[in-house]
Amino acid sequence: MADSRKKNKKIIKYRRPLNIGVVFFGFIAVYLIVCVYMFFTSTHISGYEVIAGNLATDYHYTGIVLRTEQVFQSEKPGYVSYYAREGEKVSVNSAVYTVDESGKMAQAMKNNVQELNLSGEDYDQLRGEIITYMSNASDMNFSEVYDFKADMDVAILDHMNQNMIEQLDSAAEDGGEIFSRYNAGAAGVVEYYIDGFEDANLESLTGAWFDQEAYERTNLRTEDLVGQGEPVYKLITEELWRIVFPMDEDMENYLLDKIKGNQTTKEDGTVVQNKTYIDIRMDKDKEILTPSVTVEYREGKAYGVLEFVNSMIRYANERFLTFEILRDETEGLKIPKSAVTEKEFFVIDKAYITNSGADSNMGFMKQTVGEDGSTDAKFVNCTIYYQDDQFAYVDPKEENFSTSEKLLSAGDLLIRTDSAEVYPVGQLESLKGVYNINKGYTIFRQIQILYENEEYCIVKEGTSYGLSVYDHIVLNAETVDEDEVIYD
Repeated sequence: MADSRKKNKKIIKYRRPLNIGVVFFGFIAVYLIVCVYMFFTSTHISGYEVIAGNLATDYHYTGIVLRTEQVFQSEKPGYVSYYAREGEKVSVNSAVYTVDESGKMAQAMKNNVQELNLSGEDYDQLRGEIITYMSNASDMNFSEVYDFKADMDVAILDHMNQNMIEQLDSAAEDGGEIFSRYNAGAAGVVEYYIDGFEDANLESLTGAWFDQEAYERTNLRTEDLVGQGEPVYKLITEELWRIVFPMDEDMENYLLDKIKGNQTTKEDGTVVQNKTYIDIRMDKDKEILTPSVTVEYREGKAYGVLEFVNSMIRYANERFLTFEILRDETEGLKIPKSAVTEKEFFVIDKAYITNSGADSNMGFMKQTVGEDGSTDAKFVNCTIYYQDDQFAYVDPKEENFSTSEKLLSAGDLLIRTDSAEVYPVGQLESLKGVYNINKGYTIFRQIQILYENEEYCIVKEGTSYGLSVYDHIVLNAETVDEDEVIYD
């Protein structure tokens, strides 16, 4: 029995059952590897949603200010003190400055400096200047801090001088005349600096004016002894003033177009140039002004000339002003320039456009030739992508949906319905457009560019076979071809 059991005993090798989970995850791993490979090796297509807008372009320029200015010299040597504040309007009878030949007045002012108190009105004026600076201060222009400090020093000195002179006036009445007082030489706005541009005018315009590194400005308010005949103040005697600035070709063309568009023609054919006005915004205080504009040329360079009849006193202390020209921005559909491509079209005389009759489909009558050599006319319903004053533009690749035949080919003859004339198809021209992907594949849509810069275009809205707001287009037209299916 024992031997029988030993002979019947068999050893069967164990086979592991197929692990479905391992196979399943293996397929997933392969799929992921393939997807990753395709992702890194295929061309990526990005879309862009069309929006309405305009191009916010930087039209900032720096110009030099020209005014009617007159410099006045000291009639005596001595120490000069000023009655009139800088930037103040004075009349012919207004006291502007005093000259102290002996130095007694200067010493008395130093002795009384600690006793002077500014009035509430003086503090309000200083506070207003500080608030104006704070509202326009920029971390990008730290040098303006030093300009502000100098302006405040000058303003405080003006207030102190006026207060001290008033006290010394009464002292002079009691103790004798210790200084000579001088009135304004003309009516105007007082300024206490000179820079060599007091006599500058448009006739002497030169490019060297705009080299601000070479610009030198002399402050006439000084504690040093002033000699007879040396400049002590100047007056701006007219309200009319100008800003002259060098401009680029784009702005030159813009201004010339505005100036030309403001011409009128009389009955006798004489062309009259009316004044042309533009809006500008001053960087200094964000004030919007509306000067007239003309264009001057010197040595082949174009310069804009802005002429003002008000606000002179606001900028009387400035020789250079930076401003922004507020252009009439072109509005339309805003798209990236990378989305723009070109496509060739058949160019056909508009006189050959006709309709099918019953359904009023637009197209052309194409001449056909039968097997027996007879000719006939066949209507072809072509899509007209664009029309100008003379021509219609037709896609040379457009096919009959049912037969896959091209609707028009080079060499076809089109028949004019109101005459016996024929037009040979074949002339090609390119139109600019983008690839629309609303339907999941690329469709060429023609565009009319109204304005463009380095990154974006503004295109006309509402054109035939064009774009509309919220359309989706290919961001980079070079990555696709027409009629290409777009996968999400």
